[in-house]
Amino acid sequence: MAFRVEHCRKATEFFIKFNTGSKAYLQYTELPNRVLDFQHTVTPEDQQGKGVARVLVKEGLKYAADNKYLVQPTCWYVAKYLDGESATKEEKELDIRHKL
Repeated sequence: MAFRVEHCRKATEFFIKFNTGSKAYLQYTELPNRVLDFQHTVTPEDQQGKGVARVLVKEGLKYAADNKYLVQPTCWYVAKYLDGESATKEEKELDIRHKL
């Protein structure tokens, strides 16, 4: 199933709206020195286990890479993704924890 990720800079979140009226999202804040702090992911209960959070994280990382940001993975899910085997080398290089 393909998910359509939207980005709202004003609300500082990447999100997916579902036909049920629910919404999954990845919230972030912009820190100094071109760092995005990925703080929180939420997936509605009826959408869990479908790869929704992974899609949001990948889109957030793509945005960071395309716009020359690094990422601070405060959210446990983002950190788990970046530490895992499914993250690409390019995605891992965005992780500020590896720059310290």
